[in-house]
Amino acid sequence: MAQKKIDPKEQARKDRIAAAKMKQMAEATKPSRREPHLIADGNQQRCSVCGYPFPADVHPSMSVAFAAHLRKAHQPGQTTEDSNQAALRIVREATENK
Repeated sequence: MAQKKIDPKEQARKDRIAAAKMKQMAEATKPSRREPHLIADGNQQRCSVCGYPFPADVHPSMSVAFAAHLRKAHQPGQTTEDSNQAALRIVREATENK
């Protein structure tokens, strides 16, 4: 059987489509900047909101420890409220002495 010749333009188009799909999948799995998540820091992980450290050998597991931390330290709505309060404080301090 003879092999079908590959059209370079068609191959380039398919490559662009595949690259776009890969980028879209990577963006979909990347944690949102607003959602709390773990950040790698050497041999430990840290909370993206407060920087609380989680050693690599945390028990029962990293995900369980992080979920418990989120429930205790970052109750739903608390993070947004805290950032709004910080923004108000910064504006207040900047305009207070003028």
